Amino acid sequence: MQPGPNQTASAPPTVQVGGQMAQGFAGQQVMMVEQKSSLPIVVGVIFCLAQGLGILGGLAMVFGGALIGGIGGEEAAAAAGIVAGIGVLILLLSGIGIWAGVLIAQRKKLGVKIAWGLIAAGSILSILGSVLGEAPIDFVSLGCNGICALFVGIPLMISSVSQHME
Repeated sequence: MQPGPNQTASAPPTVQVGGQMAQGFAGQQVMMVEQKSSLPIVVGVIFCLAQGLGILGGLAMVFGGALIGGIGGEEAAAAAGIVAGIGVLILLLSGIGIWAGVLIAQRKKLGVKIAWGLIAAGSILSILGSVLGEAPIDFVSLGCNGICALFVGIPLMISSVSQHME
């Protein structure tokens, strides 16, 4: 049906969606698209940067152990081997941590779980080192690990973000 000479065509109804006007046709549904939160990306990048510091520390331990082993006697060589071995372990754990941070940034729940496992492993190694070294347990380090675990878990704790995690 076409409008007559004295009639005007009716415009399709407009609806405000997300602060913008969306135009639809009568009887059709308006689709709202929800934008994904950037929180997992921020958390993943910050976790990757923290693990990058771990890699630098591990490299320093490996090269420091090699340097001590090269200039010292037999006892220094044994201590240098232990220091270098711990450095390699830190390198390995930090590499896995970077992978976990990338997974978090890609909105994968597996990344958060791997990060939690690494934080727990760091806490256990801290307690083990204190017990074997007959030193008091460093509760500040354990508290920092707990805060880091909460920070990494934020993408799973907030419902608007966790629904976009795979």
